[in-house]
Amino acid sequence: MNVLEAYQIPILSLEDKVYQYSFTGNEEFFAAFEQEWVQKGEFNANATLDKSATMIQVRLVIDGHLKLICDRSNEEFEFPIHLDEKIIYKYSDHNEDMGDNLFLLDRKSPKLDLSQDLFDFIALQVPMKKLHPRFVKPLEEHVDGELIYTTDPEDDKNADQEPEMDPRWAALKKLTDNN
Repeated sequence: MNVLEAYQIPILSLEDKVYQYSFTGNEEFFAAFEQEWVQKGEFNANATLDKSATMIQVRLVIDGHLKLICDRSNEEFEFPIHLDEKIIYKYSDHNEDMGDNLFLLDRKSPKLDLSQDLFDFIALQVPMKKLHPRFVKPLEEHVDGELIYTTDPEDDKNADQEPEMDPRWAALKKLTDNN
């Protein structure tokens, strides 16, 4: 049996109402995509499928972690993921990706395969620079979620003094001041 078949939902026999589905994934799921971007990790996904006569709306809530290799130390570490995404499938006479999580879905499609969408959402969580948590500076606690800009106190002392001018510029400035 193909590992990705577990992420397919039979939709032809569904009535127009809301359905709940749960999926789990691990290394076997990531290996099925034959790529090197994400190889290890585990996740739980809850899908809320709202079927109507003209479309299917799917809300995916994904929680889990990926095992990544730190770019700096080459150590493996767990990278937490939490996603809440919405996908809309509008019924049509053919399948087509319209972008921005909007798809045309052939009315005759017997199943809705969420495996690629799950993988894409998870893979997009992988940061460009993968750093072990010990290399990441913790964010300071902010009051009421506001971002507070702070400066180094040494910078305030130096702000009152004019920066020293390059002697070459100083010589040129003397020439312009004489006019």
